Amino acid sequence: MKICDFCTAAKIILDFVAVGKSISQLDFMYDLFKDFIESDEGLDFDFDNGLVCRWLNGTAKISSRLTSYYSANGNIEAMAIDIEQNILPLLYDKFMAAEELYHLLMNDTTVSANLKSELTENYSYNNDIDLSNFISRVLLFTMSRTFIKHDVKTKELLSTGTLSPIVKDYIYDIVPKPCRHFCGRESDLENIHELLKENDKIFLTGVAGIGKSELAKMYAEKYKKEYTNILYLRYGGNLKQMIADCDFADDTETETDSRFERHSRFLKSLKEDTLIIIDNFDIVPTPESGFDDITQYRCKILFTTRCRFSEYTEFEALEMPKITLIRLAEKFYDKTEQKLEIVTQIIDEVHRHTLSVELAARLLACGILKPKKLLAELKKSKSILQSEDKINIVKDGRNRKATYYEHIHRLMYIAGLDGECGEILKCMTFIPDDGINPRLFARWLNLKNLNSLNRLIEYGTIKRNELHKIVLHPLIKEITLDDKKPSISNCQIFITGIHNLCLMHGADLPYHTTMFKVIENIILLAEKDDTDKYKIFIKDAFAYMEKYAYQSGMKLIIAELETIAHNNDDRALLFDYKSAYEHICNQNISAALEYELQAVNLCDENTNPHLIANIYANTGGLYHASGDVFKAKEFMEKAYYILTENNLQYTADSIAQICNYANLAANLSEPEKAITALKKCVEYTEENSGIYAELLWNTGIIYLQMNDKANAVPHLKKALNIYAEIYEDEPELTQRKIYELQDAVSSYGINAQNSISEN
Repeated sequence: MKICDFCTAAKIILDFVAVGKSISQLDFMYDLFKDFIESDEGLDFDFDNGLVCRWLNGTAKISSRLTSYYSANGNIEAMAIDIEQNILPLLYDKFMAAEELYHLLMNDTTVSANLKSELTENYSYNNDIDLSNFISRVLLFTMSRTFIKHDVKTKELLSTGTLSPIVKDYIYDIVPKPCRHFCGRESDLENIHELLKENDKIFLTGVAGIGKSELAKMYAEKYKKEYTNILYLRYGGNLKQMIADCDFADDTETETDSRFERHSRFLKSLKEDTLIIIDNFDIVPTPESGFDDITQYRCKILFTTRCRFSEYTEFEALEMPKITLIRLAEKFYDKTEQKLEIVTQIIDEVHRHTLSVELAARLLACGILKPKKLLAELKKSKSILQSEDKINIVKDGRNRKATYYEHIHRLMYIAGLDGECGEILKCMTFIPDDGINPRLFARWLNLKNLNSLNRLIEYGTIKRNELHKIVLHPLIKEITLDDKKPSISNCQIFITGIHNLCLMHGADLPYHTTMFKVIENIILLAEKDDTDKYKIFIKDAFAYMEKYAYQSGMKLIIAELETIAHNNDDRALLFDYKSAYEHICNQNISAALEYELQAVNLCDENTNPHLIANIYANTGGLYHASGDVFKAKEFMEKAYYILTENNLQYTADSIAQICNYANLAANLSEPEKAITALKKCVEYTEENSGIYAELLWNTGIIYLQMNDKANAVPHLKKALNIYAEIYEDEPELTQRKIYELQDAVSSYGINAQNSISEN
């Protein structure tokens, strides 16, 4: 029997999508939940590709935020409207799709007869409105019901046959479609295909903005039936991180090196029937970069790059024929044919550079300048190099063709990208290559509306990608960095928006990975013209990265602090960070303890009590991990007294430290001390929060150790009820707590299951 749950119902709908109207899983979610995405409640919400895949294969419950929104009065009608307008037109037989949903529901013996009757009231639908209402009701029911995780076990991935395993069940990846205005390059596609037949690794070279990425995407689209698998990866500056960031079905949130190793082992198992596209590989690789390892993969790999790799097989994407570029201009500027002579001259003036032609056509379409005036402006930016000049790699690792660079720069100047538009472009340089939700970006930059952002999209300087995110073209990013020179002070509003999130150390954010990548880019790209603000920013960022064991970011901040640590507090913090890295990332407790003790020696509790308390607590935790419980108690107790004497119990990290101290005190036969410490923390904690639940849980367990069931039961019961609400999307986490409780109280006969269900 199939269960009528969200993943099964959604699969039925997706199975009825017409061949010519194929839609990605992410686009399906955006279309289905459009009303929520555009609402105030959905302001900071973003669909993560891996999570969406888990929703659709039944390994994760759909977000409670979506369920709550559509359960509110009137919002189910909004879903029905979105289904009618966005989903039904995609289906080749919408009535049959509804019929299958009907049978799925009626055949599910776990659904009551009354509920079935309610959901199928007057079922016999012959119009789109009734059809959409029925589908929306069924979908909301599947979202709201108790989640039962599908038994999708990771299968053995290594193949022993001649073909690669089909990876779509294991790797959550989207091969982006080429842009809708792609045209030409038919012979290039054929040539690339012939080269890949004979060679495992191909480097698709060409100047920035010539169209390499779109050519690679079109190749994947045209020849997808000739490969068992096609994977698309964006290079972001670190090959190892790129592979670790691949979204696999069995990934967990806080894995470290094991994630890279596991992913790499799988990729090595893929054979010649698999194609991997690595986009924007614009570096000269070093021996330690991991490049040599990747080139040993047995599968086909197509790199897009501005660099030269003469020792490998290259294919250079050159300027397209003039007639093709006229067709491209027509897609943006509807008067191209009327103004053909001038448009042709503009194309010649920009040396048939694809991105320049597109931007020029967009500017003409927006009415910024008349064609003759635009041509005159372009003539002012004289070429430094001739169009046939080859790409040169300069010592800073960036390569550009000055001719194209200057023309793009001129077109951006003509567009008048100052004021708010200039601020947006400046801060967009920090956005990772996979993009960001536009409303989240607007929130960080404190934009009142999206008007300026939409203007930049209209001009073509900012693009929307296949995930509905906004990105900068690499060449436009390069020009903006040179022209606007983003810094800590002139991007203060944007950086403050991120910094405020970093201060919420205990909060789980669905977009933390994007945030970390942005922070890394700020560190790498922004001018450090305000050292004090910058230092505070990276310190708070580290604490957040530590929570998620985000290795590359932790390592980068440690390197930064090495250069700006000028006093004992800074140096103590540096040793504390090095200790955290050794402990979390390398599992080297002895090295971590050595660093932490160096930090202890540098601190003065009279000048910075919060810092020394934190370092004492961390030192105690390391002693505990090493098995020295008495040394652990000594340092944890010192931390506790410093925190309480200075009224510092209210912070998320302080509460965690006090919980650790209380548990240790209880285990060392000092439960009264433990209870006192925990009760003090409760006063500073938001009720029904995760931290509040942890305090109640720890208190209840200690009462059990004291054989005080009368106090233990209400604390544990309330904690479990809070966990059940917090982990609604992941009920297995609550179940884990129940098992833990059952083990702890078995000798007392307390029923844990009842404790979570009672009021």
